[in-house]
Amino acid sequence: MPTRFMYDNLKTIIEEFSKKLSICGFGFVFKGNLSDGTKVAVKRLDGFGQVKKSFLAKVETIGNIHHMKLVRLVGFCAEKSHRLLIYEYMSNGSLDRWIFHKSNECVLDWQQGKKIILVIAKGLNYPHEECRQKIVHLDIKPQNILLDGNFNAKVADFGLSKLIDMDQSQVVTIMRGTPSYLAPKWLSVAIIEKVVVYSFGVVILEIVCERKIFDHSLD
Repeated sequence: MPTRFMYDNLKTIIEEFSKKLSICGFGFVFKGNLSDGTKVAVKRLDGFGQVKKSFLAKVETIGNIHHMKLVRLVGFCAEKSHRLLIYEYMSNGSLDRWIFHKSNECVLDWQQGKKIILVIAKGLNYPHEECRQKIVHLDIKPQNILLDGNFNAKVADFGLSKLIDMDQSQVVTIMRGTPSYLAPKWLSVAIIEKVVVYSFGVVILEIVCERKIFDHSLD
């Protein structure tokens, strides 16, 4: 299981929330260092203070997943109204930085893009096919694909994930995720795990075309 941190200790680890890495759908992500020098990324979840039971259940499930293509959950905090998740640190940040923001520093060649696509597929297949419960990632997008210093990709952020028993073919859940990546199937009430395949297809198009699937600046 991931390590449980006290909130005051966690504030010290991330230097009082002074090193902001990014903004996520439910809050902010901060850079920190554990006592042994290990770098971590700490996600502070806003609006989760009243759902401690479901938060801990999800931490337990995700914390038991160990796969080299998935970002590892190192620890968590569930103290009073505070809900934070501590992940391994990925130094090259999220994929969107490298495919949407053109500069001399942020360029992926085709071989790197192809490798990343295959890694995403492997990272999604494992929780779908090889766990006791299917863990369906409902927010696949470039912002949730992280890259280490050698541009090795890992799938991150199972915060919106849904647990499905292996013998279930579909499940009823509220629509969640990022609009541009949501499968049209979701317009019906029940979803199947294959909705993730649609989102994955959108990400493939974005990697290959090096542009967002939905861009307000274009006609």
